[in-house]
Amino acid sequence: MEVMSDRKQKRIMAVGAHIGDAELMCGLTLAKHAVLGDRAITVAVSAGERGAPPGFDKAAIEAFRLKNIASAEEFAATLGGAFYNVGYTDGEIPDDKELRLKLCDIIREEKPDIVLTHWTDSLHVDHIVTSKAVMDGIYFAGLLGFERALPPHSASGPYYAENWEDANGFTPYIYIDVAGGYELWEKAVKKLWLTENSPWFKYLEYYDALSRARGALAHKKRAECYAVSPYSMKLIWDSF
Repeated sequence: MEVMSDRKQKRIMAVGAHIGDAELMCGLTLAKHAVLGDRAITVAVSAGERGAPPGFDKAAIEAFRLKNIASAEEFAATLGGAFYNVGYTDGEIPDDKELRLKLCDIIREEKPDIVLTHWTDSLHVDHIVTSKAVMDGIYFAGLLGFERALPPHSASGPYYAENWEDANGFTPYIYIDVAGGYELWEKAVKKLWLTENSPWFKYLEYYDALSRARGALAHKKRAECYAVSPYSMKLIWDSF
Protein backbone atom coordinates (compact mmCIF):
# COMPACT_ATOMS: atom_id res chain seq x y z
CA MET A 1 0.00 0.00 0.00
CA GLU A 2 1.42 3.38 -1.05
CA VAL A 3 1.61 5.78 1.88
CA MET A 4 2.15 9.53 1.74
CA SER A 5 4.52 10.31 4.60
CA ASP A 6 4.55 14.11 4.24
CA ARG A 7 1.03 14.69 5.53
CA LYS A 8 -0.58 14.36 8.92
CA GLN A 9 -2.57 11.16 9.31
CA LYS A 10 -6.34 11.59 9.33
CA ARG A 11 -8.85 9.30 10.99
CA ILE A 12 -12.05 8.58 9.07
CA MET A 13 -14.98 6.79 10.72
CA ALA A 14 -17.95 5.37 8.79
CA VAL A 15 -21.03 4.20 10.71
CA GLY A 16 -23.58 1.90 9.09
CA ALA A 17 -26.77 0.41 10.42
CA HIS A 18 -25.72 -3.05 9.20
CA ILE A 19 -22.50 -4.76 8.23
CA GLY A 20 -22.00 -3.89 4.58
CA ASP A 21 -23.54 -0.42 4.72
CA ALA A 22 -20.39 1.52 5.59
CA GLU A 23 -18.19 -0.76 3.49
CA LEU A 24 -20.29 -0.21 0.36
CA MET A 25 -21.58 3.35 0.59
CA CYS A 26 -18.33 4.80 2.04
CA GLY A 27 -15.90 2.03 1.18
CA LEU A 28 -14.09 3.71 -1.70
CA THR A 29 -13.57 6.82 0.40
CA LEU A 30 -12.19 4.74 3.25
CA ALA A 31 -9.90 2.84 0.87
CA LYS A 32 -8.65 6.08 -0.71
CA HIS A 33 -7.74 7.42 2.72
CA ALA A 34 -6.10 4.12 3.66
CA VAL A 35 -3.90 4.43 0.56
CA LEU A 36 -2.99 7.93 1.73
CA GLY A 37 -1.87 6.49 5.07
CA ASP A 38 -4.94 7.45 7.05
CA ARG A 39 -6.82 5.30 9.56
CA ALA A 40 -10.20 3.94 8.43
CA ILE A 41 -12.69 2.87 11.10
CA THR A 42 -15.93 1.07 10.29
CA VAL A 43 -18.79 0.73 12.76
CA ALA A 44 -21.87 -1.49 12.34
CA VAL A 45 -24.80 -0.94 14.68
CA SER A 46 -26.09 -4.42 13.80
CA ALA A 47 -24.58 -7.39 11.97
CA GLY A 48 -27.24 -7.47 9.24
CA GLU A 49 -28.14 -11.05 10.08
CA ARG A 50 -31.66 -10.77 8.66
CA GLY A 51 -30.10 -10.44 5.23
CA ALA A 52 -29.42 -14.19 5.39
CA PRO A 53 -30.59 -16.30 2.43
CA PRO A 54 -34.21 -17.51 2.55
CA GLY A 55 -34.84 -20.73 4.42
CA PHE A 56 -32.17 -20.32 7.08
CA ASP A 57 -33.23 -21.57 10.51
CA LYS A 58 -32.30 -19.88 13.79
CA ALA A 59 -28.95 -21.68 14.10
CA ALA A 60 -28.01 -20.90 10.49
CA ILE A 61 -28.91 -17.22 10.96
CA GLU A 62 -26.67 -17.05 14.02
CA ALA A 63 -23.81 -18.62 12.04
CA PHE A 64 -24.48 -16.08 9.28
CA ARG A 65 -24.31 -13.24 11.83
CA LEU A 66 -20.93 -14.44 13.09
CA LYS A 67 -19.68 -14.82 9.51
CA ASN A 68 -20.73 -11.24 8.76
CA ILE A 69 -18.81 -9.96 11.77
CA ALA A 70 -15.69 -11.89 10.77
CA SER A 71 -15.97 -10.56 7.22
CA ALA A 72 -16.31 -6.97 8.46
CA GLU A 73 -13.20 -7.47 10.57
CA GLU A 74 -11.39 -8.73 7.46
CA PHE A 75 -12.52 -5.69 5.48
CA ALA A 76 -11.18 -3.34 8.14
CA ALA A 77 -7.93 -5.29 8.45
CA THR A 78 -7.41 -5.12 4.68
CA LEU A 79 -7.59 -1.32 4.97
CA GLY A 80 -5.27 -1.39 7.98
CA GLY A 81 -8.05 -0.04 10.17
CA ALA A 82 -10.50 -1.16 12.83
CA PHE A 83 -14.07 -2.47 13.03
CA TYR A 84 -16.61 -2.04 15.83
CA ASN A 85 -19.76 -4.16 16.16
CA VAL A 86 -22.23 -2.30 18.39
CA GLY A 87 -24.29 -5.48 18.67
CA TYR A 88 -27.97 -4.64 18.16
CA THR A 89 -30.44 -6.97 16.44
CA ASP A 90 -30.95 -6.33 12.73
CA GLY A 91 -34.28 -4.58 12.15
CA GLU A 92 -34.67 -3.67 15.83
CA ILE A 93 -32.15 -0.89 16.40
CA PRO A 94 -33.59 1.22 19.23
CA ASP A 95 -33.91 4.98 18.85
CA ASP A 96 -32.67 5.65 22.36
CA LYS A 97 -29.97 7.38 24.40
CA GLU A 98 -28.05 4.15 25.04
CA LEU A 99 -27.22 3.82 21.32
CA ARG A 100 -26.09 7.44 21.20
CA LEU A 101 -23.82 6.94 24.20
CA LYS A 102 -22.27 3.82 22.69
CA LEU A 103 -21.45 5.76 19.54
CA CYS A 104 -20.17 8.64 21.67
CA ASP A 105 -17.78 6.26 23.43
CA ILE A 106 -16.47 4.81 20.16
CA ILE A 107 -15.88 8.32 18.82
CA ARG A 108 -14.03 9.28 21.98
CA GLU A 109 -11.95 6.11 21.77
CA GLU A 110 -10.99 6.38 18.09
CA LYS A 111 -10.87 10.20 17.87
CA PRO A 112 -11.91 10.48 14.20
CA ASP A 113 -11.44 13.71 12.30
CA ILE A 114 -14.44 12.92 10.07
CA VAL A 115 -17.59 10.83 10.65
CA LEU A 116 -19.65 9.44 7.75
CA THR A 117 -23.06 7.78 7.99
CA HIS A 118 -26.49 7.29 6.39
CA TRP A 119 -28.57 10.09 4.92
CA THR A 120 -31.47 11.21 7.13
CA ASP A 121 -34.29 9.62 5.08
CA SER A 122 -34.50 6.00 4.03
CA LEU A 123 -36.62 3.01 3.10
CA HIS A 124 -35.08 1.26 6.12
CA VAL A 125 -35.93 2.34 9.66
CA ASP A 126 -32.54 1.10 10.93
CA HIS A 127 -30.82 3.56 8.60
CA ILE A 128 -32.95 6.48 9.84
CA VAL A 129 -32.32 5.64 13.50
CA THR A 130 -28.58 5.22 12.90
CA SER A 131 -28.34 8.54 11.08
CA LYS A 132 -29.97 10.41 13.97
CA ALA A 133 -27.94 8.54 16.57
CA VAL A 134 -24.64 9.33 14.85
CA MET A 135 -25.45 13.03 14.79
CA ASP A 136 -26.21 12.97 18.51
CA GLY A 137 -23.23 10.70 19.24
CA ILE A 138 -20.92 13.28 17.68
CA TYR A 139 -22.54 15.96 19.83
CA PHE A 140 -22.15 13.98 23.05
CA ALA A 141 -18.58 12.98 22.19
CA GLY A 142 -17.50 16.61 21.91
CA LEU A 143 -19.52 17.96 24.81
CA LEU A 144 -17.24 19.46 27.45
CA GLY A 145 -18.24 18.47 30.95
CA PHE A 146 -20.16 15.42 29.72
CA GLU A 147 -18.44 12.73 31.73
CA ARG A 148 -17.77 9.31 30.26
CA ALA A 149 -14.86 6.90 30.61
CA LEU A 150 -12.85 8.89 28.04
CA PRO A 151 -12.38 12.64 27.60
CA PRO A 152 -14.29 14.67 24.99
CA HIS A 153 -13.33 14.62 21.33
CA SER A 154 -14.78 16.86 18.60
CA ALA A 155 -15.28 15.24 15.19
CA SER A 156 -16.45 16.87 11.99
CA GLY A 157 -19.73 15.66 10.53
CA PRO A 158 -21.82 13.79 10.01
CA TYR A 159 -21.29 13.70 6.28
CA TYR A 160 -24.08 11.67 4.70
CA ALA A 161 -23.13 8.91 2.23
CA GLU A 162 -25.06 7.83 -0.85
CA ASN A 163 -26.96 4.59 -0.29
CA TRP A 164 -29.53 3.09 -2.67
CA GLU A 165 -32.03 2.76 0.17
CA ASP A 166 -31.50 6.35 1.34
CA ALA A 167 -32.17 8.22 -1.91
CA ASN A 168 -35.18 10.33 -0.89
CA GLY A 169 -34.02 13.93 -0.62
CA PHE A 170 -30.34 13.06 -0.97
CA THR A 171 -28.52 15.87 -2.79
CA PRO A 172 -24.80 15.43 -3.47
CA TYR A 173 -22.77 18.32 -2.08
CA ILE A 174 -19.24 16.88 -1.85
CA TYR A 175 -17.61 14.71 -4.51
CA ILE A 176 -14.57 12.72 -3.35
CA ASP A 177 -12.11 11.51 -5.98
CA VAL A 178 -11.77 7.84 -4.99
CA ALA A 179 -10.09 6.32 -8.04
CA GLY A 180 -6.88 5.78 -6.08
CA GLY A 181 -8.66 3.51 -3.61
CA TYR A 182 -10.54 1.31 -6.06
CA GLU A 183 -8.21 -1.70 -6.17
CA LEU A 184 -7.93 -1.86 -2.38
CA TRP A 185 -11.68 -1.43 -1.94
CA GLU A 186 -12.50 -4.13 -4.49
CA LYS A 187 -10.20 -6.55 -2.68
CA ALA A 188 -11.65 -5.68 0.73
CA VAL A 189 -15.35 -5.49 -0.12
CA LYS A 190 -15.39 -8.94 -1.73
CA LYS A 191 -14.77 -10.36 1.72
CA LEU A 192 -18.40 -9.53 2.56
CA TRP A 193 -21.00 -12.16 1.65
CA LEU A 194 -23.68 -9.78 0.39
CA THR A 195 -21.33 -8.01 -2.04
CA GLU A 196 -21.66 -10.71 -4.70
CA ASN A 197 -24.06 -13.25 -3.20
CA SER A 198 -27.18 -11.34 -2.19
CA PRO A 199 -30.25 -12.72 -4.01
CA TRP A 200 -32.06 -9.37 -3.64
CA PHE A 201 -29.66 -6.74 -4.93
CA LYS A 202 -26.48 -6.56 -7.04
CA TYR A 203 -24.44 -4.60 -4.52
CA LEU A 204 -21.02 -4.73 -6.16
CA GLU A 205 -22.39 -3.92 -9.60
CA TYR A 206 -24.42 -1.00 -8.26
CA TYR A 207 -21.72 0.72 -6.19
CA ASP A 208 -19.07 0.07 -8.84
CA ALA A 209 -21.27 1.71 -11.49
CA LEU A 210 -22.33 4.51 -9.14
CA SER A 211 -18.71 5.46 -8.49
CA ARG A 212 -18.09 5.68 -12.24
CA ALA A 213 -21.25 7.74 -12.83
CA ARG A 214 -20.44 10.17 -10.02
CA GLY A 215 -16.88 10.33 -11.26
CA ALA A 216 -18.08 11.38 -14.70
CA LEU A 217 -20.01 14.28 -13.17
CA ALA A 218 -16.91 15.35 -11.22
CA HIS A 219 -14.56 14.87 -14.23
CA LYS A 220 -12.79 12.10 -12.34
CA LYS A 221 -12.44 8.40 -13.02
CA ARG A 222 -14.45 7.53 -9.89
CA ALA A 223 -16.11 9.49 -7.11
CA GLU A 224 -18.27 9.01 -4.03
CA CYS A 225 -20.77 11.67 -3.02
CA TYR A 226 -21.77 13.06 0.35
CA ALA A 227 -24.60 15.29 1.45
CA VAL A 228 -24.53 17.67 4.39
CA SER A 229 -27.18 19.07 6.67
CA PRO A 230 -28.92 22.13 5.21
CA TYR A 231 -27.59 24.02 8.23
CA SER A 232 -24.03 23.26 7.06
CA MET A 233 -24.55 24.55 3.51
CA LYS A 234 -22.98 27.91 4.19
CA LEU A 235 -20.02 29.63 2.52
CA ILE A 236 -18.67 32.85 4.01
CA TRP A 237 -16.63 35.09 1.69
CA ASP A 238 -15.32 38.62 2.10
CA SER A 239 -16.41 39.44 -1.44
CA PHE A 240 -16.91 37.93 -4.90
